[in-house]
Amino acid sequence: MFARFQLLALNVVESQRDKHGKPTKHGSASDVVHRIVPLGLTLGEARAWYLNRVVIPRLRWAVAALAGGLIILTLVLGGFGYLLEKSLAARMFHDALFLAAGFLLAYAAFSTVEVSSRLSDRLWSTSKSMAGSWFDAKLLRIASFGAAALIVAYWYIPAKLATTATSVGADTRMGTAFLFAGSLIFVGSSFLTRRVKLIGLVVLGKVLGLYGMFLILTPWAVYPTYSLYDQIYAGSALLFLMLILDFTVMPLWLYNYFVKSSGNRVTVQSTTVA
Repeated sequence: MFARFQLLALNVVESQRDKHGKPTKHGSASDVVHRIVPLGLTLGEARAWYLNRVVIPRLRWAVAALAGGLIILTLVLGGFGYLLEKSLAARMFHDALFLAAGFLLAYAAFSTVEVSSRLSDRLWSTSKSMAGSWFDAKLLRIASFGAAALIVAYWYIPAKLATTATSVGADTRMGTAFLFAGSLIFVGSSFLTRRVKLIGLVVLGKVLGLYGMFLILTPWAVYPTYSLYDQIYAGSALLFLMLILDFTVMPLWLYNYFVKSSGNRVTVQSTTVA
């Protein structure tokens, strides 16, 4: 009974840390088990907690991300993807799906590697030493987002986008490049906190809104492959997307900043008084 109570209390502590945006950094299987056993759990209960609380949820998300990425690729590469190239707005949505597929596939690959490292002490120590010696988080984040932005901007040069409409090879290269850009976005976002991710979505919405205004106010067709009407429609769609991001992300960010921050301060004060 005491062991079950300790297991429940440990789950509550972990969930509270995740809730307040400060998830614990679980180590390898043996490391976590040896830290849990002194709390009153048996070795079997500690291992069961580690598998059910750390490994299995991560593996489920990896499988879901892999399935989602493959489904998106199947849709985009099929007849549905061909229909999405008829107008400029649909073309943008088509390319956004490639970015989403690359993001999900990168997440699935990263999660699979992480789960494998958590099940093996040797893989865990190797991955931690590589992360500590090879990568600078800030530099990698800037390089990932910068490279992804350059890839998207390069393929949206009017001459390049016109080439993809007439050349199957260029269209294939563009899709591959956007898959890679999506994976770079995942790499960069994996080093961001929850609040910064929300702010990043707002900034992305503003960039899309400015580009949409440019398409609407330009009196000639920026992309000769598409008509001026398609251009105005695409710009309006980007402005509408900016408004959606503003009205959905900003309330979440304000709630996360004020409500949760005040809750954390109250928790710290009550703990200090106690």
